[in-house]
Amino acid sequence: MENLSARMVEDAYRYLRGAKQLLRGDDLMDVAQINAALGMEILLKSFVAVPNSNLGTLWETYELDKPMIKAAYEQLKAAGNAGDRIDWHDLLMLFHAIPESIRRSVGLHRHVDEIESNRYVFTNARYRYEKNARQWYCTGLVGVLQDVIPRIVEYHKQHGSKDPFIQSFQMSAGPIVV
Repeated sequence: MENLSARMVEDAYRYLRGAKQLLRGDDLMDVAQINAALGMEILLKSFVAVPNSNLGTLWETYELDKPMIKAAYEQLKAAGNAGDRIDWHDLLMLFHAIPESIRRSVGLHRHVDEIESNRYVFTNARYRYEKNARQWYCTGLVGVLQDVIPRIVEYHKQHGSKDPFIQSFQMSAGPIVV
């Protein structure tokens, strides 16, 4: 059985739930977007993570398969679509670190444009007071997470995950409220 980082999927889902709550008013779209970006980052990293402690338990921990991420960075850099150094929060780089067959099987490939347009949200928008901070916000990553998390949970089930979160998962109903 291949590695399935179920705990990371659960954490991504929790950030999605937080983002959806933040969109229910109080002018917190910027904070919701940051939560969604962090959830997306964790979700993408879940495919390039290797267990390193507490194997097979609810408290399993992971480390990133850095060679996979570095290879994705080199691919983007060769195409002129990466900076001078690796940004470990770059959503597009993390997307490309995931094998294409997996991206397709969980539907991530359908969201590459949204992922690319929001690739630096976590690093460029979390501190609004900084000079070069991103000053516009959107709910695009919330929608991506809502679409792919159930697909990723199903992927985990199909690949034999016995994790309680995966086995009992039900996406909370309701549209994004803005």
